[in-house]
Amino acid sequence: MEKQTNGGILKKVWALLPWLWLAAGYGLDLWFQLVPGRWMVDSDMASEMMLSNFLNQEGRIISKIWYYSTELRVVSVQWVYRFTLLLFPNDWHMARTVGMAIMLAAFAGLMLLLARSIGLGRIGVWMAGALIWPYGRIYLIYAIYGGHYLVYTFLYVVSLTLVLFSLAASRKKCVWMNIAACIVAMLSGMNGVKTLMVFQAPFVLAAMAVLIFALNASEEKTWRGALQVCSQESWLMAGALATTMSSFVGYIINSKVLAKMYSFKSFSGVTWNRFGVDWTLDRVLMDFFHLFGYQDGVGVFHFSGIASGVGLLVGAWLFFCIVRLVWRFTKLNAAQRLITVLMLTMLAVCGIAYTYFGNYCQYFWLTCMPVAVAVMMIEIKTEELHLPGARAVLTLVLAGAITLCSLNNVRQEIEHPALAHVGLDKVADWLVDNGYKEGYATFWNGNCMVEMTSGKLDVWMPGDLNNVNIEGWLQPDYHLTRYPEHPFVLVDTATDGPAEECGLIKNGHGTEVYNDGRYAVYAFDSSDNLCAAAEITKAEHEN
Repeated sequence: MEKQTNGGILKKVWALLPWLWLAAGYGLDLWFQLVPGRWMVDSDMASEMMLSNFLNQEGRIISKIWYYSTELRVVSVQWVYRFTLLLFPNDWHMARTVGMAIMLAAFAGLMLLLARSIGLGRIGVWMAGALIWPYGRIYLIYAIYGGHYLVYTFLYVVSLTLVLFSLAASRKKCVWMNIAACIVAMLSGMNGVKTLMVFQAPFVLAAMAVLIFALNASEEKTWRGALQVCSQESWLMAGALATTMSSFVGYIINSKVLAKMYSFKSFSGVTWNRFGVDWTLDRVLMDFFHLFGYQDGVGVFHFSGIASGVGLLVGAWLFFCIVRLVWRFTKLNAAQRLITVLMLTMLAVCGIAYTYFGNYCQYFWLTCMPVAVAVMMIEIKTEELHLPGARAVLTLVLAGAITLCSLNNVRQEIEHPALAHVGLDKVADWLVDNGYKEGYATFWNGNCMVEMTSGKLDVWMPGDLNNVNIEGWLQPDYHLTRYPEHPFVLVDTATDGPAEECGLIKNGHGTEVYNDGRYAVYAFDSSDNLCAAAEITKAEHEN
């Protein structure tokens, strides 16, 4: 009786443990948002909040007064931030925190649904938990904290999950699920070309490979008989084609209709042009495996070095999982086969594109992460293990590795932020407290100060501090048509150089009103002085 009681308790603890782990990761994410996140925002992230505020003012889905970047994203984090800004109009940091709490909760829920559609069972909770923990530093910055890449991921995973669930649905429900998947895919395509490349093209290739394998393995002599035997694989192929065509329609709307109505720089000019001799295909692919926690430049025997080594092992484990699943391909169900091949086609399509399109950053790989983690969980779920508890041990080891990498990433980011400029929040608060409202700063400082002051500052962002020419990039378009009144100029000596070497300061007639050793602020009576300083600086450079 005592053994049965102990066994029942262990089963309950094991059933509860993944939920506790998921909740702990979610709590860590929100703590990072709420506490150090107050001063760690960068200008790309801040632009999302600024745009959300403008959209609330305009009452539109897409802004007429905002200059977007390389993409016009119809569905983005603004849909959530607009709501939270209504709740916290004077505290943008709290609006961001609550907004990310909503998005991360929705993301975890979607990952649970994806796991269920693959047939992972209870191990699906571990999968959702793994994707909530910030196991990679870039994943922490651009997904868990910034939220930008969660949107791309969210949209394609919704389409994929609907297609996978339709495999076990009745004919009528199957049709409706695929229609819903196509609608979401079209919305995703309206965000730009990224989803077509990162997911839809690999999805079609993966579904085609799975169908061809199934047809060859069916041993049927007629097409009708073979397709009947391979009905699930056929529906997967149909779903892949339908969602891809829908996504393409959305992209056509984006590039041919919306591009003429709104301001943004599209990817239409991207050509086949290898990025450089250093960015070879093998190095680009290794960047993907390094996203699981590996970091360059840390001591091997320090905590960060040990965590980095563990992250490298997690990436190697993913490679091992791919090999093992391909080896046992016939023993997987249709959805698990698709996910396995999808990981391979994503690596192939994205790797080639990032190598030869001449436009690449390591964080482009972030959208592939749900598929990568799903592959790891499929391997644990389907591996032929004979020792009692071996599957639980594998799961706990992977969860422990992800936890270690995540804690290291959070610590590293707080101590040595990759993007944030330490102390910028203090000078921004000082400007507001002393009555300043409009001014100039370079890009990586400008939008940050707007968010840090909850919109109380309005900052124009020239390319550098030698001129007042404003580029159309992540700022309101009225910055291109008028000058700030009684402007200040903020010089970040760590990134802009010494203040006396900046043309606007050297040739202007401003007064230094703030200097903390890194940031210097100069006040001007009007923008006329700055325009004159810019002309003098231009003439000096020409001579």
